[in-house]
Amino acid sequence: MEGAPLEGTKIALSAALTNLDSKDSFNIIAFNGETYLFSSSMELASEDTVERAVEWMSMNLIAGGDTNILVPLKQVIFH
Repeated sequence: MEGAPLEGTKIALSAALTNLDSKDSFNIIAFNGETYLFSSSMELASEDTVERAVEWMSMNLIAGGDTNILVPLKQVIFH
């Protein structure tokens, strides 16, 4: 995924994070041949954490590499 679809995904994810309650928890996983986690554990959706997550997405949600979702899904499920 690249270009407009990737940018649209970032916008949608940012909007979803912004709408989380501060008691909700989340994590983000990016993959493109390698797997990148926003955090080593689930994070509470505080204003600061959401802001850091949006910044993290701009650096780590990039086009390129593999699109095989199986490896990152296994990492998240069995972590």
